[in-house]
Amino acid sequence: MIEQKVNSGTRFGSMILDHFIMTMIAIIVFIPGMISGFTNAFTFTHEQTNPDIFGGLNYFGLIGFAVYFCKDCVNGRSIAKRILKLQIVDNVTGQVASPLKCFVRNIFCILWPIEAIVALINPIRRIGDRVAGTKLVIFDQTLDQPKLNFGQTAIALGLAYGLMIIVMLPFNAMQSNKPKVLYEENSYNEQDSKLTEKLFADSLGQNLTADIKVYDKIQNENLKYVSVIFLLNENYLENDNDFEQLKAITTKLLLTRFPVKTFVGQLKYVYKTSDSMSSRSMPLDWRTKK
Repeated sequence: MIEQKVNSGTRFGSMILDHFIMTMIAIIVFIPGMISGFTNAFTFTHEQTNPDIFGGLNYFGLIGFAVYFCKDCVNGRSIAKRILKLQIVDNVTGQVASPLKCFVRNIFCILWPIEAIVALINPIRRIGDRVAGTKLVIFDQTLDQPKLNFGQTAIALGLAYGLMIIVMLPFNAMQSNKPKVLYEENSYNEQDSKLTEKLFADSLGQNLTADIKVYDKIQNENLKYVSVIFLLNENYLENDNDFEQLKAITTKLLLTRFPVKTFVGQLKYVYKTSDSMSSRSMPLDWRTKK
């Protein structure tokens, strides 16, 4: 019996359909974090946080991409391969490829454009197949279909998830490259906070409202911590010149109450409407400046 070979059209169609289906699955897993992130995008606090569009749930969302790398772990057949009647098998034995081999071949999906070109040239074996020792064939109903190897599948999912965490770490590091200032909660100075708010209300009340928190102590240093949220009456954030002027005016006014090198803190400028919000933040920290 002559073995039917996968043609280039079917191979490329399988890759496109696989990519689309698995990307949709990954997005669905990300949805809870995205909803949380978009909800948080319309709130503002004095917390020293960086924007996170995934609402702090980005590590949970990585599960979706881990599944992408393990899409063929069930009998060498992803959803797309089941639709198109294809299967991944061991290149030497011709038996159904193990979950771990399927995982290894799919790591190379990160080189998707290159893999697509190679698959068009050689529909049976792309780069990932050559590394994993697998190939793509027409599904053969007479081939022994083993039961799912839960152990190998779990290992493959764990490895895929670990790989995604490693990829994510540099991005998280860039988000949190500024260490938080550790101020003492019990040193909150309500009187100073209210007096500073009044200063801005008297001077710039027609332009903004200031929400201010002053703490008299930060850990290990004789400095205050001052956090300011400016709620803008007009959008001064779109134009860089307008923002720079506003920043200069507000910073100068703040320094009339808290001289340079007596405090550290942050300024947040927020312009909010019923359906949108934009913001800019600026740290105030002279400790590293000479």
